[in-house]
Amino acid sequence: MNEEVSCLVMTDATLPKPYRILLLDTAGRVLRTKVLSVHEEADAIERTRALMDGRAVELWDGDRLVLRLDPPDTPSA
Repeated sequence: MNEEVSCLVMTDATLPKPYRILLLDTAGRVLRTKVLSVHEEADAIERTRALMDGRAVELWDGDRLVLRLDPPDTPSA
């Protein structure tokens, strides 16, 4: 008997990558955390900008800070 086996191999490029968005208070403390699973870092950045809502936010890829956005009229730390 001859059986043909098909195997689908998923590479890292096909899996969504987890990012964390931190919503910060005026003192820089974390108010809320949101986890995103996206394929492209640009998508994570776009979604982080959308969640800003007048507060500072940070986007993290593991232990790497990707982006920090401060609301207008707020000095960067």
